[in-house]
Amino acid sequence: MLQNSTQPDLGARASNIIEVDGLKFKDLDGDGQLSPYEDWRLSAEERATDLVERMTTEEKAGLMIIGSHHPGHSSFLPNPKEGQLLNEEDVWRTENPITGVPFTEPVLVTSSTDGAINERHQRYLIVRDNLRPAELATWTNAVQEIAERSRLGIPVVFASNPRNHVALVAQFGVNESAGVFSEWPGELGLAALRDPELMETFGEKIAKEWRAGGIHKLYGYMADLASEPRWSRFNGTFGEDPELISDYIAAVVRGMQGPSLSAASVSTTIKHFPGGGVRLDGHDPHFAWGQTNEYPTENALAQYHLPPFQAAVDAGCASIMPYYARPMNNSAPQLEEQLWMNPTTQFEEVAFAYNRTFLQDLLRDKMGFKGYINSDSGVIDAMMWGVEDLTEPERFAAAVRAGTEIFSDMSNPARLLEAVSQGHLEDSELNGPVTRLLTEIFQLGLFENPYVSEDTAEAVIGAEEVSAMGRKAQLDSVTLLRGNDDLLPLKTDSAVKVYAWVTGRTKIDQVQGKLEDAFREVFPQVELVASEAEADLAFVWARPEIALFEDDREGVSLSVDPRDNGVDVDRVQAIQAAVPTILAVNFTNPWILSELEPGAAAVVGTYEIKPDIILRSLAGEEGGPKGKLPLTVPASAQVIADSPRDVPGMFLGSDYTYVDSTGVAYAYGHGLTL
Repeated sequence: MLQNSTQPDLGARASNIIEVDGLKFKDLDGDGQLSPYEDWRLSAEERATDLVERMTTEEKAGLMIIGSHHPGHSSFLPNPKEGQLLNEEDVWRTENPITGVPFTEPVLVTSSTDGAINERHQRYLIVRDNLRPAELATWTNAVQEIAERSRLGIPVVFASNPRNHVALVAQFGVNESAGVFSEWPGELGLAALRDPELMETFGEKIAKEWRAGGIHKLYGYMADLASEPRWSRFNGTFGEDPELISDYIAAVVRGMQGPSLSAASVSTTIKHFPGGGVRLDGHDPHFAWGQTNEYPTENALAQYHLPPFQAAVDAGCASIMPYYARPMNNSAPQLEEQLWMNPTTQFEEVAFAYNRTFLQDLLRDKMGFKGYINSDSGVIDAMMWGVEDLTEPERFAAAVRAGTEIFSDMSNPARLLEAVSQGHLEDSELNGPVTRLLTEIFQLGLFENPYVSEDTAEAVIGAEEVSAMGRKAQLDSVTLLRGNDDLLPLKTDSAVKVYAWVTGRTKIDQVQGKLEDAFREVFPQVELVASEAEADLAFVWARPEIALFEDDREGVSLSVDPRDNGVDVDRVQAIQAAVPTILAVNFTNPWILSELEPGAAAVVGTYEIKPDIILRSLAGEEGGPKGKLPLTVPASAQVIADSPRDVPGMFLGSDYTYVDSTGVAYAYGHGLTL
């Protein structure tokens, strides 16, 4: 059925344009006729249904994988070629590039552009390079042109991890691309603002940046409720409050996608279903020793962890990503009895990407999810918890039949094709997933015009208006935990001697230089001195960190004690004893403050923002700090050890919460103003 007759703008570099009924269409298959999938007057679903019938098994399988892709000059490639736009080299590795775990045989981690499009029939590609705006647009356009020249002219969907947060130190797989797009505080910093309306605006504004560069799909945001303080991915969440997280997730979906997917949308992939925050002693399921989801508290799943995903479903999120973990039957009751495996067994103990009860019975049937399910990276060849005894073709078949429809960070559909050729899957079983994926591509308007303007990319990405909004959000996110009328607000014209010092992990020397530069910029009359003995005032920025791929080790206890995470606590205490000290703590996790806080003259919390922003906020710019703690600061390591991993700190009572040297509890929501 024809939906509309409003002529869209067509972008064609390889296709002929044909006219029907006085309207123009792209002849993507080159047959000189208007095929139903080429007819933009039809619904996306009708066009997808027609196109699936024209596709080979190989083309369907290629659509069901999404792998990292790079320009030919990328530093991610083993042999980058300066000035080369498209990659001409397939890259194989013998170990997982994220975890370092050896593969049983070499794995294709990224394809040449021609190999990806024409040999392996990929149409979903992950962008990891941090390209300048015009360069990004030029590269995505070049890849789209290769796709337009293919047999059916199916365009490419480019996906990315978040690109709009401050990352003083970027990390692969988390925030490898930062500093080009508008910069906002980290997710915990946004949560500190408690402003769902701003989150919707944030989504709307950054979607324009992404589309201007030719990126169409976001791997985010995390709807995980952070209930285990020692989890290294705590800082990618919106904190501890299921209500606020639900409001934020719904808002960012509405902002990025709009009322429905369109040529202006960025599709969202909300993760990690059904909630990754219930980590055993903080260990992550990237690793075998962290592979279980265990729920000691009855109904914790429904009460705390599922509401944000329900909000995402209700807002119409395009896709949902299940986590690596697998549910365990030593848990207290979580599911309704009709969803149990049998009267005595609650869960099938297989990873969520293979778990039909969670993906079909719970997510689709009960929660009403209509989009597609996008696996996390490596569920076939690396993090295949609970299905280790299956071959890779058998794993593909098990995951597809459970409900998984596209497989992340894979560049080779060979084992999926073997699942069909060996009889583990029927070709027809690929049709449902492929139809959903194609429907998204049609809705995003890419069949009509996948190309972007290099000039527009330069004008829109990182533009002044959206960058100013990000800067204001950074400024407001600073959380004043304990003030000091003698020191705050900081005086910008005061000619005092200041000792500025950063302690923590991950290229601290670089951060130290940035902090000193910030003082020179914001307080040009301040004299920076080399030690606390020379100073009138000290500013210490503690930046502890739990690094996922460095600290999470088998048999190693994770900790939120700053001593265990790079902070020289003894040195901080010595500085505090010598001179009045403003202590700033960068909260990526709920750090134990019992050794750091008492000696400080004032205490503030930050959430990965630029150092000059901290100083400007403490000087009272735009009213100064407005943030509220998006987490509960724990009283000790013992209260964490004694608490359930599936209930967030804000619900664990006063004995769980740290009380500072003035008698103030650093509970969820605490935050002062100047």
